[in-house]
Amino acid sequence: MSEQYEKPTIEKTPDNPTSESVERHPAYAQIGSSRVSGRAFLYGSDFDHQHYMTIRISRSELHRDLSRDWAFATEEIIEVALSEAQWAAFVSTSNMGQGVQCTIQHLNRERVSQIPEATKRKDQFAKELKERLSIAEKELSDLRAMIESSKFTEKAKKELLGKLSGVERNLTPNIKFVAEQFGEHMEGQIEHAKIEVSAYITSAIMRTGIEALKAQNPPIQIKASVPAQGQPEESSKKTIDSQPAQA
Repeated sequence: MSEQYEKPTIEKTPDNPTSESVERHPAYAQIGSSRVSGRAFLYGSDFDHQHYMTIRISRSELHRDLSRDWAFATEEIIEVALSEAQWAAFVSTSNMGQGVQCTIQHLNRERVSQIPEATKRKDQFAKELKERLSIAEKELSDLRAMIESSKFTEKAKKELLGKLSGVERNLTPNIKFVAEQFGEHMEGQIEHAKIEVSAYITSAIMRTGIEALKAQNPPIQIKASVPAQGQPEESSKKTIDSQPAQA
């Protein structure tokens, strides 16, 4: 399918005190990002977030006035939210995979239903473990019944049932204890990871800002020459010395 092109429309606005004309095109848009404070549950993240990033895209108009162009965002098209970790992945993993998970908050100027509090992974794992233990306990119970009804000698039955009792004593309480210890360990690791991610993102933002400042042209310097004794006052002129941008 061939690409379609369309010229912008320009509307003269003599009655508008802020612009002489307005230029519009279906492809004109503006994009912006913000760091938001407030509780949110985000797609692809198990945490209860108090800080997160948003990206919004709006349609745009180009206003002309005083021989300058001024871009104005009009109706919002979409706004999405990302956790700080998702934001870091978004800006640092271009051309990789199918993209980063995000949460739509607004679409065509309408609020999208948000995600409720997610099931905690610890509770989910505990539930799954309990289900697996119940299955294992039933299998052991069936095995005990099979041994008791078998034609083994009483001595063999006693030995087998003794081994089975040892497995039953260790299976349920010990695995539950290990699972609880693992859950507590993971909670500590999650909090530690959140601190590490926050510190990394703060450091990355600072480095990016410093590099951006280094890449900018040096500020314009204004030098004032002091008139020599005996020279007329008009010889004292201000000169603008703009240093060239560093390569």
